[in-house]
Amino acid sequence: MKIPKNIFLTLDLTSLTFAFSTSIFLRQSPLLTSHFDQITYSTISYIISFIVAVLLLLAIFSAYKLYQIREIELSARIFTTLKGLVVWVLLITAITYILKYQFSRGVFGMTIIITTILICAGRYFFYIYRRNKKRHNDEIDNGNENNNHKNTEAIILGTGFRAKSVEKQIIDTYPNANIRKLECNDSRTLNYLKNHMPADIFLADEKLSREKVLSLITDKSISHHSFRVISDTFKLVTGEVRLNDIDEIPSITIYNRPHKFYMGLKRLLDIIMAGIGIVIASPLWLIATILIKLESKGPALIRQIRIGYNSKPFTLYKFRTMRFETLLYEKAPMRDDDERITKIGRILRRLSIDELPQLWNILMGNMTLVGPRPEMEFIVRDYCPWQKFRLLAKPGLTGLWQILGRKDIPLHENLEYDFYYVCNRSIILDLMIILKTIPAVLFGRGAY
Repeated sequence: MKIPKNIFLTLDLTSLTFAFSTSIFLRQSPLLTSHFDQITYSTISYIISFIVAVLLLLAIFSAYKLYQIREIELSARIFTTLKGLVVWVLLITAITYILKYQFSRGVFGMTIIITTILICAGRYFFYIYRRNKKRHNDEIDNGNENNNHKNTEAIILGTGFRAKSVEKQIIDTYPNANIRKLECNDSRTLNYLKNHMPADIFLADEKLSREKVLSLITDKSISHHSFRVISDTFKLVTGEVRLNDIDEIPSITIYNRPHKFYMGLKRLLDIIMAGIGIVIASPLWLIATILIKLESKGPALIRQIRIGYNSKPFTLYKFRTMRFETLLYEKAPMRDDDERITKIGRILRRLSIDELPQLWNILMGNMTLVGPRPEMEFIVRDYCPWQKFRLLAKPGLTGLWQILGRKDIPLHENLEYDFYYVCNRSIILDLMIILKTIPAVLFGRGAY
């Protein structure tokens, strides 16, 4: 069954438009105006309200990954939809209150009720239809002895107890399936996967390390396969980790492609917030420049080549916090008493003022407010394949590494946090990180 790519987006826009129009019609009908005071609102007021409501709904639903068609339990999908709608209502209420925006509460209330019913009902019937269609196709396939689907090979990486359980479940679901079990650490396995037709690969080895899993799912040479991680203890920070029920086989899928609406909104927020930040922080820039020049010779501002999105180099700006004779490309200090740091530099680093010039990088588009840590070329050069996955997002002024300990965290754990962010990025997560960055900066946690 071919499913339109934007079916949920169309459903939500249609539902909200219908709900809003119907609410206005009902509120102005004689049935209600005879019982309630009639208050006239301008057309432009309604248009602005509708546009804001639409943008907020799309942003929130994108953050909750509600525009992706995935194999997931129906009740979980509806519950997530309801959570998104609650957040939507709370945000609209907060904005209306803060801005003192005058709007019909009757229209607002009816719009919420009708929108909730239509969106939840639409998703419910869509998944019921999709499930019944899938079962119907399976019944047809079961009656066809020459069915290619049943002869498609299922590859199980692993030979232990978990692999045997998966094998049994596949056989129970697809009796005619051709199952091949391979050792995970066998070099011949990788060659087999590279040269084999696309197939479902079940990672079902209890002893499979996080590094091995990450290396497999990010290996471009075998990206034509579909990976399903089978594990009851799989708590990798591998990104969009969701428990699915595919053909009655519990599995975890990994998602890493952000929605275009999120990327556009994120860029807009970057420009606005970086612009405001530059204006507000300009006095600090002037003071920092003067203090740096007074303490030691050399430029107040340094330029370093860092590796950004898709491994593209860019010039990063920051205030100089180390002695003039220190080499430009050295590993960052890991201790507060590092002799390379100047007295003023120690204060600037503790308060993260040294990173303020990176707001220019954000305006130019080679950095973002929230993202993986921007690294130097000699560090990226030693990355293994899965570690390069963090380069699929623009580097950020702050990130999970900033709020979860910063340099107190070992390098390999920093990379895993970046891996998690790349696959989980959303407006809500970005805002959460920005808010939690404030106390991290004020208390100087992990800043050397």
